[in-house]
Amino acid sequence: MNHFHKEYKFARRGGFVLFEAMIATAIFAISVIGLARCVEAGLNAGIVQREDSRARRALINWMREVQAGAQAYANIPLGFELKGEFAGMRLHQSVVALELEDQNKQKVEGILEVNLEVTWGAGGGRGSKRLKFYACPSAL
Repeated sequence: MNHFHKEYKFARRGGFVLFEAMIATAIFAISVIGLARCVEAGLNAGIVQREDSRARRALINWMREVQAGAQAYANIPLGFELKGEFAGMRLHQSVVALELEDQNKQKVEGILEVNLEVTWGAGGGRGSKRLKFYACPSAL
């Protein structure tokens, strides 16, 4: 009878070890899934940051071209597709003549507010970036 009692204890202990192994495997699997999601989020953040940087460069380049006189101070409400490094992006430009007065209440003419916006498709959604600057083309 003593022999049977030892085998019964061993069988109960073996079942407990199996249960421990199953729980440890489940915890490990959940950890691996969580780690994979963190890596995916990091990669997506890198893509978004790269697109944001590319849009910022497109806006700054266009602003410098407008300020240098290579592009007109004109409204482009429907925008146009950019090419080259900025392919896949669409640039919109609006120009508003400002009505300003100086400290002597005299009208200041020729100052424009230029609004630029770049839009692009980003991971199934849309991304956009804006830039506003002021210009005095008559001073050129």
